[in-house]
Amino acid sequence: MNTSHAIKKIINAHQYFEQQSSGYKSWGKVEVLQIAMRLENGAILLTNKSTKIDTLTKNDIEINQQKDSIFYQLFSSRKNVNAIFITQQEYASQVKEEIPPILDDQAQLLGVSIRVAKNEAKIKKSLCGRYAAILPDSTSICLGSSLEDAYVAAQLLEKTSKAFLEAKYLGGAKSINRIEAWLMQQFYQFKYSKEAKKNK
Repeated sequence: MNTSHAIKKIINAHQYFEQQSSGYKSWGKVEVLQIAMRLENGAILLTNKSTKIDTLTKNDIEINQQKDSIFYQLFSSRKNVNAIFITQQEYASQVKEEIPPILDDQAQLLGVSIRVAKNEAKIKKSLCGRYAAILPDSTSICLGSSLEDAYVAAQLLEKTSKAFLEAKYLGGAKSINRIEAWLMQQFYQFKYSKEAKKNK
C-alpha cells in the first residue's frame, strides 16, 4: 500500500467505524481519537490528535519520525502490528486495575490480561504480549495487524471492561487459567497468520 492510498484509507476509516459500530452498541461507546499506521516501507503515518477522526483531511496526517514516540517504539518491536489506535471508551475508562482473562475472545485476541499503564514510561511494557492497554489518562491504546483489527481490539476491550466492571458488583468475574489463556492466544494467532498467508 503506497502513502497516498494509506492516507485515503485513514481519512475514510470513520465510515468503516460507523458501519461496524451498530453491532457493538450494547458493549459501550468507543471513540477513536488518534490513528497510527505503518506502511510497507516502514514509514509511520500519524493523525493529529486534536482533529476528530470524521473530519480528517490529508493535512491532518503526517509522517511520524520521532523515535522516542510510543508509536515508533511499538512498531519497531511488534512486527505483526501495523495499526495503533488511541481511544476514549465508556467502560474501559473506568477500569483502574488489571483485568484477568475472563472471556475466551479476550484471551484469543487481546492476550492473557489487560493492564493499566501507571505512567507513560510503562506503556510499552503493559502491552508486552498484549493488544490493548489502558493508559494513565484513562484513554486506551489498541493494536492490530490492520485498521480493521485494531478497531476489533478496541471493541473487544470495551466488551471485556464492561463484563469485568459488572461482575465486580456480583462478587468478581471467574478467570480463565492463565496458561490456558496463553495457549488460546497462541493457537488463535497461529491459525490467523496461516489464514492470512493463504489469502494473500
